[in-house]
Amino acid sequence: MTSLSDKAGTPARWDLFCRVIDNLGDAAVAWRLARQLAREHGVAVRLWIDAPQTLSRLVPAARVARTHEGVRIEHWLETAASLKSIAPAAVADVVIACFGCELPPSYRIAMRTRRPVWVNLEYLSAEDWVDSHHGLASPKSDGLTEWFFFPGFRPGTGGLLRESDLIERRDAFRSDPWARTAFLSKLGITARPTDRFASLFCYPDSASTELAQALQADQARGHWRLLLPQGVAPELSLTPGIERIPFVSQSDYDLLLWSCELNWVRGEDSWVRALWSGRPLVWQAYRQADGAHQAKLDAWLAHWSADAGLDEPSAQALSAVHAAWNALEPDPAIVCSAIAGLMESLPALAGGASRWTQRHTSQADLATQLVGFVSGKL
Repeated sequence: MTSLSDKAGTPARWDLFCRVIDNLGDAAVAWRLARQLAREHGVAVRLWIDAPQTLSRLVPAARVARTHEGVRIEHWLETAASLKSIAPAAVADVVIACFGCELPPSYRIAMRTRRPVWVNLEYLSAEDWVDSHHGLASPKSDGLTEWFFFPGFRPGTGGLLRESDLIERRDAFRSDPWARTAFLSKLGITARPTDRFASLFCYPDSASTELAQALQADQARGHWRLLLPQGVAPELSLTPGIERIPFVSQSDYDLLLWSCELNWVRGEDSWVRALWSGRPLVWQAYRQADGAHQAKLDAWLAHWSADAGLDEPSAQALSAVHAAWNALEPDPAIVCSAIAGLMESLPALAGGASRWTQRHTSQADLATQLVGFVSGKL
């Protein structure tokens, strides 16, 4: 474990600020980063979050004004005494604004005296422009400097969130012949030898009915069972082949992904965890009315297909299903046809997923890169 200290040699204090915009994803990313900083880099971390109830869904033991897994959790409430009038000494050495959120006004004023390292942690993207924007400084009129830190897939970006033991834990789970059976049993699922499992985590406007129909039509390759956490795609509750499971914690979500042959994910946190699962995935980007999400989607598909070493037919099948799944108005016939093509390419995609994870574990993870980025500025 590396340890980050300030100039006085004491453990550095970090404050992470998170406003929950994308329901679960923002809280999930902020928590994973905060926990890894505390566990693996020996820093004192406070996570300020405006919707702690969202975090508690992902991390049931997380409580406001308590420390859990090395992270002090605080309710970001502008009227709270802890933020209404904050002294400069209470400002951390490193301040992370998750996803470019505006910092509390009183905290920002106190930063002028304390002058911490201020980092704007941006959303993940595979677009080319990320490389040239990562690490740039933005001087402010009050004398402070905001630094931009971009997660990414290529060298020269901030990398991806990945705990140091994640791949080891994944491989141990997958090599244990009883691990999947025991985990699924805990969720109320009895696995049979012929079963093939897929998981679905999607936005409300997804073509989930077409997905369920396509999986049912693919029974020649095995008995597909689609696992849906409570609250996801409620329209599928009475559909054949659908298995409702409890809404799982963040740590159990990894096990769910590892238990499935195919994962449908959304947003950022579940997307990254599905990438590290080493299983084929279909990603639903947050749809924007002007179609701006398409550039982000296309950039990632080009990157993943290249780094996974996909043949042209498999790359085309993956692109087709993502185009259908992420369309502003999904066409049922096109969705079903694209999923059928995906199933034909599933063995090739499984090999590609394994190659992708092997290649990218050589890149330093986001938390480690962030600590290195900040250390020279303390």
